[in-house]
Amino acid sequence: MQQDAPDTGLFTPLEFAPTRRRESLLLAGLLVLAGPGLAWFAAAQLPGLAPAWRVLAGLAVLLPCWWLARTLWRHAASNAPVLRLDGRGISGATLQPPVPWHVLEDAQLERGGMLRLQRRPDAAHPDQPQGWLRRNPARPRVSLHLLSPRQQDIAYDAIHARLDVLRLRAGAGEAAGRRATRDEDAFENHLDTLVPTPWALYAVVAANVLVWAMNWAAGLSPVRPSSPELFAWGANAASAVVLDGQWWRLLTAAFLHGGIVHLSFNMLGLWEAGKQLCRLLGNGQFALVYGASALAGSAASLHYAAQNAVSVGASGAVFGVLGALVTASWHYRHLVPATNLRRLWTGLGFFIGYSLLHGFTQENVDNAAHVGGLACGMLLGLVLLAPIDRQVAARRRHKRAAAMGVLAAAAVGYSVLATPVPRVWHAQVYAAQELLPDTARRFDQGFRQMALEAQRLQRGEIRQPVFLQNAERAIGPACSAIAEELAPLRVPRWEPTGRLVQMYLQICAITTRSLALEQAMLRRDPDLPADAAAQLAQLSGQMQLALRELAESVRRAPLPATRKPALAPPTPP
Repeated sequence: MQQDAPDTGLFTPLEFAPTRRRESLLLAGLLVLAGPGLAWFAAAQLPGLAPAWRVLAGLAVLLPCWWLARTLWRHAASNAPVLRLDGRGISGATLQPPVPWHVLEDAQLERGGMLRLQRRPDAAHPDQPQGWLRRNPARPRVSLHLLSPRQQDIAYDAIHARLDVLRLRAGAGEAAGRRATRDEDAFENHLDTLVPTPWALYAVVAANVLVWAMNWAAGLSPVRPSSPELFAWGANAASAVVLDGQWWRLLTAAFLHGGIVHLSFNMLGLWEAGKQLCRLLGNGQFALVYGASALAGSAASLHYAAQNAVSVGASGAVFGVLGALVTASWHYRHLVPATNLRRLWTGLGFFIGYSLLHGFTQENVDNAAHVGGLACGMLLGLVLLAPIDRQVAARRRHKRAAAMGVLAAAAVGYSVLATPVPRVWHAQVYAAQELLPDTARRFDQGFRQMALEAQRLQRGEIRQPVFLQNAERAIGPACSAIAEELAPLRVPRWEPTGRLVQMYLQICAITTRSLALEQAMLRRDPDLPADAAAQLAQLSGQMQLALRELAESVRRAPLPATRKPALAPPTPP
């Protein structure tokens, strides 16, 4: 026992046994089971790399999962107390040898149950990171995740109750960690008084989940709905917003998601930051940040991803909330405790940086929406007035919020008006894709019947006039229906669907022209061109070439299967 142990009053040891052993074992099991799936998902995100690199990417995810599962299992299966306070100092299952009281300077309890100790540096315990894990011998850490939150608080208070006695006797005063914790508690209590319930966050999360559930109930895939289905429900697309005037898609797209995984990641990213922003700026201003950032992200997407593809997701709004939290906390850094700021900026900075970098490396990620929402949120967070600022009246705060809402709406409107001419007219493309299966069926039936009539003509069963009459009866209605349905569509020819549309129309036109020319030649029409035979031969060559191109296009891009379309809500006015 140390010489100063009697002065600390630690004659009765205080032990903290684990009470969350079952939760830790369950989490370890989930990590073991989910590790391979997460590894496969990580490898699947790198389709352009060699198999060896994809395997390494999978192992980079799998091994940490299994290492964490092993650590959780080992801690939960141990019979040693999580934490022990006695005359020797502070010890525990993951803290050996004990940290003596006479070298302990401070202790801090972080969110998540990590206890950070600060001991007086010496030759054996220098205050600098060491090894590839970068552990600091002078600042050991103890995980308290096996203790309940109440046990963690009791342990933290017990440590400082003993540490304060030693520091006061030494004339060192209260520990910095103790002061920081008290400031944090006072700040959090003040926010809870101003905003007891973050109902705006609950509302937007519930709205996103409800829309996904409605999609599923209407027949969309809960994992990977198709682009036409999402477009019918209000996905963002430059052609629909600019050419069709459907501005409402800027907002509805922010509540649609490309499956349960997409929704889960967005809502998880929103949850903690959304609670903090709600409590800092208030529910009303949180709703303003969320809505304005969603619109700004959608408007920015019109210039990039939404030019060629449909865009969905709350990512723009989520990035806006993250950006607003960063700038709002910086704006009121004189009111927010330093430990809160450090923890907040570190976490948000890493998350935003990683997400943007990941977006720039993936083709299916709409990073323009991320950047647009982030810029809007950062501006609003910097300008909006928080309720914690007691020098600002509520009326002034509301006026500022209203002015920023008008400014955000004007900026979104300008961005929409400045959108380049869309490269794909999605409404026309999806309408063509809906019609093409029936078009192909009519086309095949008509031309098969005409081929049968041609065979009868070759066998001498019918004569040329009867053949022309039967061929006209077989292919005429089909070509008329195809032309009536496909001709009004404005689908660009360079787009695969547009090429199919043009080929069907071209083949029908050639067939109709050929039959009319043969009938005129048979009737010896006085208006018959002199080179009618040459024209007929030319049309026959064009028909053969068009049929080969059609077969090749269908082989490369098969027609969508005919199925019952998913129910969609009525289009808003």
